[in-house]
Amino acid sequence: MSGTRTLVHLLSVAMLLLWGGVLLYFYISGRLANYLPPDGIFRPMVLVSGIGLAVLGLFNLLTMGIEDAGCEGHDHSHDEHDHDHKDCGHDRAHKHGDCGHDHSHDDEHKHGACGHDHDHDHKDCGHDHSHDHAEKAGCCGHDHGHHHAHSHEGHAHGILEESSWPGRIVVLLILAAPLSWAALSSPDRYSSNAIVNKGLYDPNYKDTSRAEQFSLQNKPKTAVKPTATNTAVVTADKAADLPPAMVSPADLGTTGSPAKPAANPPPPGVAVASAANAETKTPPKNIPPPAQASKSYGTFSLEDLKAQVPQSKDGNFILEVPELYYTGGDVEVQKVLTGQMVETVAQILPEKVNNADGHRLRIFRMLVQCCAADARPYSVPVDFGKKAPEFKDMTWVKVVGKMGYKKEGTQTVPIIEATKVEETTAPDNAMIY
Repeated sequence: MSGTRTLVHLLSVAMLLLWGGVLLYFYISGRLANYLPPDGIFRPMVLVSGIGLAVLGLFNLLTMGIEDAGCEGHDHSHDEHDHDHKDCGHDRAHKHGDCGHDHSHDDEHKHGACGHDHDHDHKDCGHDHSHDHAEKAGCCGHDHGHHHAHSHEGHAHGILEESSWPGRIVVLLILAAPLSWAALSSPDRYSSNAIVNKGLYDPNYKDTSRAEQFSLQNKPKTAVKPTATNTAVVTADKAADLPPAMVSPADLGTTGSPAKPAANPPPPGVAVASAANAETKTPPKNIPPPAQASKSYGTFSLEDLKAQVPQSKDGNFILEVPELYYTGGDVEVQKVLTGQMVETVAQILPEKVNNADGHRLRIFRMLVQCCAADARPYSVPVDFGKKAPEFKDMTWVKVVGKMGYKKEGTQTVPIIEATKVEETTAPDNAMIY
């Protein structure tokens, strides 16, 4: 393999290893989490592609010394056509017996009965000796063209081999430079200008495109411990272990048997539950009153909210910004959530909508549909009731406040009336998928 072809081969291997290495780097380093969702096949595809490119590059590197199929044993580098055509069986330095003169010439090829036209200006021969090697000799089956560089370098197998060195350099720059620059210098977060350009200050709280995913009414309910009431059924065995004052026939249920008599009678002055109590509807003493029914608004209640949304140790409902965002279009949830203390983590930017008095800031989270390219900000305003504190743009903050809603223009805007805002660390997934 020639030096040029070897170098071109090595450059091709380097390109494969570079592309495979970049894909594996993004996967192993965790940077991929900022670009692609965790579910689906996108992240596994990056891993498989990186491994495939790396294996292909190593394979090409290990096999670079093997000659191209079909080219082995052919020496095509003959600047001068000084070879012996054994298949032709003729000697070009031969005498033509019919002419009686010597036909020696510069090309020492052996010609037999090839039928070549030897135009050597041989007088008295009666035949034309024109030695035109551009035509093919019928007996040999190949072209006798002189002074042609027919080396392996002439067998081009790709754009890097076909091009000149300036062309090769351009190709390498196109393949390597943008990828390397993007891997080393591209940030894994959107800038504030990009967030604004993606519609930060133009939210549509009536939007229902992903409301089903973030609606509080669609969340799975967790088990809620039942509140103790006087309607529990007590079996006879358990009634025997209770003080008589705490047992009534109604407590035994329809299938219960009479309780065993108490070993010790109740002390004087303690009322004993009897059938007469039930008939006169006089509530027995020492029995807790029934629990107050939870306040309900339509099909969504405060108990539903508690069953579906986790609460902090201070009792704040922990919600994501998109969940707060979509309450702007849900009247039932608004009625339940209004006045409740909420807590959320988000990035912060100045408020530029309905903020003439400077009391507001805006918090947001980026929501991804497919990949980072289609991410868009979901945001809600935070009102401090006085001049808003200053935060560096894009700072991660934890906001605690009372939830409220205000009609602004044609929309009902969810607003957090802040009681505390503090800087915090970014979550593991900066974007919500």
